[in-house]
Amino acid sequence: MAASIFFFVTVVVAVFSVLNPIGAIPTLVALTESFPKSERLKVITKSVMVASGMIIGFMLVGVYIFTVLGIDITDFKIAGGILLFKVAFDMLQGKTSNTKLTQQEKEEYMDKDAIGIVPIGTPLLAGPGSITTAIIYFNSKSTTLPEKFLTLAAIFVVMVMSYLILRYSVGLFDRLGKTGSLLISRIMGLLLASIAVDFIATGIITIASSV
Repeated sequence: MAASIFFFVTVVVAVFSVLNPIGAIPTLVALTESFPKSERLKVITKSVMVASGMIIGFMLVGVYIFTVLGIDITDFKIAGGILLFKVAFDMLQGKTSNTKLTQQEKEEYMDKDAIGIVPIGTPLLAGPGSITTAIIYFNSKSTTLPEKFLTLAAIFVVMVMSYLILRYSVGLFDRLGKTGSLLISRIMGLLLASIAVDFIATGIITIASSV
């Protein structure tokens, strides 16, 4: 029981850290500042639904993609760990990782109606980092069937948390400010860096032990 709770909490922390809905608040506020409240809520709802669909979709079919391409999940774990460390390093520097959203992309999306899909839903929330994290936790060789269900539950909890954070983003942004958002992002970046190192280390150990 304790191991299951620990696994669930670990997945929640990992996915929440890389998803980083708090770090998405400044972008959301900037892109929807002229929107009425009802329209902003539509954008938030759409973004969370899109992000959920992409993460869960790739998480479920990821193992089949690996099979077709002949990729071992252990190799992907090391590559994913390196990617997550890059995202974490950018977060520690107080900037949005360019694996999620570049400044040019942000400017291009300013005048588009479907910003709930792009860029908020993806790649800002459901970016390479969050998708990779979900795939690794769900498809690792050591993951049991109950842990797969716990991973799905953890994704659901994170998306609910993200929706609530984004729903009250204007109030949170007024209280936290850009400095507060960056501070929290740096803290989550530190947690994510630790998780990334664990992915890389366990992947290398698994490969070394099988030689």
